[in-house]
Amino acid sequence: MRRISLTTISLAGLLLSGCSILPPGAGGTQSCPAPAEQESDPNVIMDMARPSLSEVLNPESVQLSQDGTQLAAMHGNQILVWNEADGGSPSYSVGEATHPLDAGPMAASPDFSQFALRAADDVIRVVSADGGSQQIELEDWHEHEDISQLEISPDGERLAVRGSSGIIALYAMENHELQMTLPACTDSAGEISFSPDSSQLFAASRNDATTVWDLQTQETVLELQSDDVYYTHGAWSHDGSRLAVSATSFGHGPEDHWNLTLVDTDAWEMIRTYPELSPTATAFFPDDEELLVATGATSIQRWQIGDIPEELSTGVVNDQTNMSPDGSTAYVADRETLAGFDLDAAEIRVTYDIPDFDCDEIARPQIFEECS
Repeated sequence: MRRISLTTISLAGLLLSGCSILPPGAGGTQSCPAPAEQESDPNVIMDMARPSLSEVLNPESVQLSQDGTQLAAMHGNQILVWNEADGGSPSYSVGEATHPLDAGPMAASPDFSQFALRAADDVIRVVSADGGSQQIELEDWHEHEDISQLEISPDGERLAVRGSSGIIALYAMENHELQMTLPACTDSAGEISFSPDSSQLFAASRNDATTVWDLQTQETVLELQSDDVYYTHGAWSHDGSRLAVSATSFGHGPEDHWNLTLVDTDAWEMIRTYPELSPTATAFFPDDEELLVATGATSIQRWQIGDIPEELSTGVVNDQTNMSPDGSTAYVADRETLAGFDLDAAEIRVTYDIPDFDCDEIARPQIFEECS
């Protein structure tokens, strides 16, 4: 496919879906405005149910090793790792199960030899499967900046840290040195994802331009913005030739609607927008001709691109689209369940046990209903 200027024909494709392309910008050492300090009103009384120790798995943290043999997820402040084929009890854990409510963002290296965790607002802890631990103190981090997402590149060489102002800092996994910062500024950051060859980074934004960054030049190769919707996440095809970008108008107007747009990453132009999809997450099947679509319901969709989505009932309210390398299994999770769903048989194939917390060993046990 011939390469087309982003400011010519690509613009026409974007306007058909209510989007517009902005002039590419530079990255490097730029920063973003500091996020506003969140102040609580002492006069407001919060009437909340007491948390349960049976609902502390972080479904957004579920990750699959690159070879598909292991699953990992945050269980409070502890990382649990399961053998994918066997299911059942975790094969090992990293960290102590002491703080059930401290499940923050987590990123895993492709072989699960290292995990990156949020240790504080401006500190990342990198732990190894054998228990070793090192810290990365984030440079030029705003006082009220929170770490919203962590992502390790598919080649295992870089760690991307996204802050609540939208800024993205990239560190070398080998020596934990800061390599660059990308000013993907927004007051409501969406998800980030590396391209399969680790050379580009997609960064969604809920209020500002959603961008794709070339990590060699530290410049944007694509910027999307719409008055009607905001972009939540992007999924790369396995060969890197397409990008599936999800969007929603939720909270932006009188009517709520969702859509998914396919982008040609060779020409950087829109292929088509599909308003019939309502994704919370997507993933390409190995052949790149189908998409797995999560909708936040007790079902998951298998979508042959351009056809009518096939609805598969899972029985688990699921927002993520983790899938085995061969495309046979989707991993569905909520705060108390983790299971492998056979996509051909349309049934649960394997379940993964989530261990209990001990009230005598956790911090602030009195706040949990099981410990009173």
